[in-house]
Amino acid sequence: MSEPSSRAPRNSVILYAAVTREGGAAVDCRVRNLSSTGACIDDAAALRPGQRATVQMGALRPMGADVMWVERGFAGLRFDGAVDLAAARRPRSKTVVAAQAGWIGNLGDAYRRSA
Repeated sequence: MSEPSSRAPRNSVILYAAVTREGGAAVDCRVRNLSSTGACIDDAAALRPGQRATVQMGALRPMGADVMWVERGFAGLRFDGAVDLAAARRPRSKTVVAAQAGWIGNLGDAYRRSA
């Protein structure tokens, strides 16, 4: 069976995305396949067809998506715009904020005064 020509090619992946449904909290969902226009995910967020969701994966900014279908624990999402597949596969950045005030700001300073 051939793939319809209007459908973007799918890539099998093992990624995680933070999916937030309208009125809900963000839930980490496994991405099963990915294209520039959409994704198939494990439906850990209890999505419903026709619902709107926000998806954040890899190095991409959060993006809007429509839930197209939900079946047997999976959900199909259609993104609002095309995504950069390479950026989607990059690990999410972990922002580390160094302490700036108080005694903990000098904790790693070898030349700090001892009281």
